[in-house]
Amino acid sequence: MDTPACEEVNIDKQEQKHRDPASELIVSGRISKAVWFLAWPTIINTLFFTAYNLINRAFLGRIEDAAPALAAVGVGGVIMMTQQSVMFGVTAGTAALVSRFLGAEENNDADEATGQSLVLSVAAAILTAIPLILFTDTIVAFAGANKDVVPYAAIYLKVLAMFSPIMFLRMTIQTALRSAGDAKSPLYTGAVLVSVNILLDWLLIFGHDPVYVWGHQVMPRIPAIGILGAAIATGVSHLCAFLVILIFLKKSVLRNSIAHLKPHFGWFARIMNIGWPAVLQNLMWSTGFAAYIKVLSLLPNAADAQAALTVGIAIESTAFMPGTAYSIAAAPLVGQNLGAGKPKRAEHAAWMAMWQAVAIMSVVAIAFLVIPRQLAMMFSTNESVIGQIASYLRINGVFEPFLAVAMVLTGALQGAGDTRMPTVVEFLTSWVMRLPLAWFLAIHLAMGTTGAWIAMAFTTFLYGVLIAGWFKLGRWKNLQV
Repeated sequence: MDTPACEEVNIDKQEQKHRDPASELIVSGRISKAVWFLAWPTIINTLFFTAYNLINRAFLGRIEDAAPALAAVGVGGVIMMTQQSVMFGVTAGTAALVSRFLGAEENNDADEATGQSLVLSVAAAILTAIPLILFTDTIVAFAGANKDVVPYAAIYLKVLAMFSPIMFLRMTIQTALRSAGDAKSPLYTGAVLVSVNILLDWLLIFGHDPVYVWGHQVMPRIPAIGILGAAIATGVSHLCAFLVILIFLKKSVLRNSIAHLKPHFGWFARIMNIGWPAVLQNLMWSTGFAAYIKVLSLLPNAADAQAALTVGIAIESTAFMPGTAYSIAAAPLVGQNLGAGKPKRAEHAAWMAMWQAVAIMSVVAIAFLVIPRQLAMMFSTNESVIGQIASYLRINGVFEPFLAVAMVLTGALQGAGDTRMPTVVEFLTSWVMRLPLAWFLAIHLAMGTTGAWIAMAFTTFLYGVLIAGWFKLGRWKNLQV
């Protein structure tokens, strides 16, 4: 493949034609083994983050102002997802290009794509963080935060926005390494991030008395700072994780990417030609979700409803995080095999990843149907919130298999560089269907959160059906990146 970099650097193509063991397994090994090789470290990593999300919410659920703090994490998280939509565009381009180049044994181009993605990620983080820092209160109010929630969400969002360049860099490096078939380095990095985050959450949310050893103070008193402590803990843990993943990058097959940090607009265009629909897709999802929260804010018990949604999604993540892992695994499976000229193998690998995800997510979802109240009671003592969480789990648990289909096949399409059709499907399901239906059921028919949960579940089902139909057509096999 000819690239701008090839015009500037005279490279002996024979010297760069080699695959590392991970890529060799992806394009030539047993498909079931390749799927599991990529998926299991990411499954464990996502379970780490699931555990963190649950522990974080459990911590905040025990402070005096628990309901607005929990709702603030939900609202702040949605706004950060809106910011990170730009980042997902960069990483979508990174995943498609790096995996395709490595599958075709064009390692220098893979290095160039990675280096230019890092430059883009920093620029995107800075440009998107500025308005979040300057206009925080206005933004969280616009996102649908109840007036009691706004002060908490503003604190949470402002701190996280300051750390966003570090977060963006970490995400880009992890995407590049996974595209190269290295799923273990992000796993180790995730373990560091979650461990540091939980420790700092415990210290900063609740505070800690001074620690003395043999009469000497070795740790000062740490005041309890609640939601601010949760935000600081998240930012510092991302900094630690970035330093770790940078070490892994320097030891990887993409170690030469650090030498490709001089901005090159030809490469920027190539990355974002794939990435801009992913930006739009994630913006539609995150803004659509913010609008969904806005619908909940119209309910009489708005703060309880928003808190129930935050906790419900955190509990549900025990099911959909494995789906995220298989979605991430599907991208290099498809991209590298297309690069190696093996489209049938790419399709087979994607379907296999999808069915494995369906099986795992369906098993986990059984708990949502059988013991929803018991799960809810782990995170709240408010009877109203508990009842709404249980309702959320029962309704959405039924459609968990369709969420698995949607997630994994979207990842497979992104690995092929097909980011446009998932964007169209996102628009149809999130904006055309979910929001009007949620308002109609929850507000117009006065079904409350039950109506809102039904709207979410139905559109999840619809997304899975539509994306599976498009993937089956196979037009993604002929895309040029």
